[in-house]
Amino acid sequence: MVGLGSLSRTAGILAGLGLALVASPSAAQPAPSAASDAPSAAPSAPAAPSAPKAPSKAPSKAPSKAPGKSSGAASMRAYQEALRAQRLGASAPISRQRLKDELREVEAKLGEGRRDEAIGQLVYVVESDRFDAFANTEEGRACLFWLGDSLGRAGAQLPARGYLERLLTVPKADLWFRRAVRSLVDFGLESDNPTDFLKALEAAKAKAPPEQRSDIAYLEGRAHERMKRPTQALAAFARVAPRSRFWAQATYLSGLIEVERGQLAKGEALFCKVADPKATPKQALLFGGSDFFRVRDLARLALGRVAHEQLRFDDARYYYYLVPADSESLPEALYESATGRYEAKDYRGARDLLDELKARGVHHAYEDEAWILDAYVDLASCEFPKADRKLKEFLRRYEPVRDATRALRTDKQAVRRFVAAIESGADPAASGVLGDARQIRAVAALLRLDAAYGAASRRLARLEHQQRGLRVTLGELTDTQAVLAKPGELRPEADGAMTPEDSLAAIDAQLGELRRLVREASGKVKGAQAKAELESLTKALAALEKRAADARSQTREAASAGPASTGAALPGLVAEERARAAELYNQGSRLRATLIAQQEKLAVEALLRVEKRLSRLIRRARLGRIETVLGRKRALELEVEALSQGLLPQQAVDSLDAARYLRSDEEYWPFDGEDWEDEYVGGEGLR
Repeated sequence: MVGLGSLSRTAGILAGLGLALVASPSAAQPAPSAASDAPSAAPSAPAAPSAPKAPSKAPSKAPSKAPGKSSGAASMRAYQEALRAQRLGASAPISRQRLKDELREVEAKLGEGRRDEAIGQLVYVVESDRFDAFANTEEGRACLFWLGDSLGRAGAQLPARGYLERLLTVPKADLWFRRAVRSLVDFGLESDNPTDFLKALEAAKAKAPPEQRSDIAYLEGRAHERMKRPTQALAAFARVAPRSRFWAQATYLSGLIEVERGQLAKGEALFCKVADPKATPKQALLFGGSDFFRVRDLARLALGRVAHEQLRFDDARYYYYLVPADSESLPEALYESATGRYEAKDYRGARDLLDELKARGVHHAYEDEAWILDAYVDLASCEFPKADRKLKEFLRRYEPVRDATRALRTDKQAVRRFVAAIESGADPAASGVLGDARQIRAVAALLRLDAAYGAASRRLARLEHQQRGLRVTLGELTDTQAVLAKPGELRPEADGAMTPEDSLAAIDAQLGELRRLVREASGKVKGAQAKAELESLTKALAALEKRAADARSQTREAASAGPASTGAALPGLVAEERARAAELYNQGSRLRATLIAQQEKLAVEALLRVEKRLSRLIRRARLGRIETVLGRKRALELEVEALSQGLLPQQAVDSLDAARYLRSDEEYWPFDGEDWEDEYVGGEGLR
């Protein structure tokens, strides 16, 4: 026995989330990082091919006015009509209190990470005809927001935009208007087509508060930046006010654009607005959130790079010093600061910075570069043996990694196994790739640092998440089809929602009880008046039995004619949706194969970049070893030249110091010009 809740949940999840792969052109796009709005220096990855659109198979009687921009809304309305035709729909009326209860459950599910279930529940409520009367209430607008926001977070940005746009039609901005604008801006920043979201937000500019108009301006600037229009991007970023949560990002990106155009002074001034606490507006700090401090660290790095570019090494050191110790950018700041001190010939300062970087004991993207710089600082300080040992160790460790990368890059099957092992979280050394396990793991670590490969991996992970949801949906639809194939298996769950068969059965039971009472009374009746009343009751009972027989006949006729129009609609809808879900899954599988091929191609390109980087560093290490040999030779020549002039080398001078030969329990008294006779044992009378 299955109830209405299971069927409606299946229908809701399919209509709300199962169609997300087709409904959203960015469903297969990578998920944003922890600070997706924060600017990054990483190159952008090529966009993944979007999934082809599946033809909509919703019944013709589905309402033409669909709030969402996908066929999910029409499909849900068709389900509700089919359930209502078979008297399986929920009979309890929608009220504000019921919407409050639904919202409480939805928020609990979202808090627990059960987003798919929350979407299914919200779709079933929002796409009900009875919801239209409550769409403009506080609870109704909350339902619309949570449905649109949840769909967008799940990757279904197209239907999410449809639901959130309904919240922008109010004459005055309210809580849900502001939250809808915020979500639309976030989804636009994640999307490959931010202009679509800008069109949706165009009508909201006049009603939006100033800080949200600034958010929209930031989205506009990012769209211009994506389209390689720096002048328009600068103009849009200039409209971002300090009360916007994106003020720091907009100012930082404006500085980057100025630097790229060669306006280093303007770029430095913009970076200072973010990096200097005295120059930063107080409102920006309050409204920027945690991302503000990450962008501030990026601005300080940018200031250091601008100063380094202009050979202002002392200024660069100061800017790098401003990066706090708990920042993720600290290893980068220490390495770049050490590079600046090395170029300024402050080798002691470079040594201190490199020692601080090494003392942190954390892995970072500049480990190999810092190793070479460390050796070259020793080389510049004339510490040739120490530099040679470091360079020799670098070659011993990284040259086999370079060779393993080169061999792996040319073997397509090995690349496929290698990438599969990385994506599954398994040990790359156990993937069947030939080579030393330590070297294979090192190659995997370097590959994960590549920005383009990382973006492709996130895109593939998003698609696989959608496919897992479709597999669950296919299983539920298969179970639903099996239930619908059994007569009488579906029963309404709501109290008072009785089927005609249930009503007839209840009438028959009541008539049977009346007949029993009449029979018992006929044996006990005495008197003419009582007999007359009993005869009247008998006639009334006969009339009721006739009406019950007529009702039974009409019910049978309706049942025989009903399935042709309404009874078969529900199984047909489920069959159509299952076929559509299967088609979506097949399209997803084809898209997955395309993404895997693209990921493998990006992996090969990333391995080539790793190989070139390691080859460059290995060449520098070999040149450094040559420099150590030449340095030792030159030091020996200087020593010989000094000896020829009667100057002892420092080692020889040190060897004349008697204090060097004392043990730890001995003390040396230097000679001050007089003999201490009492200190000589056995020397009495020698004079």
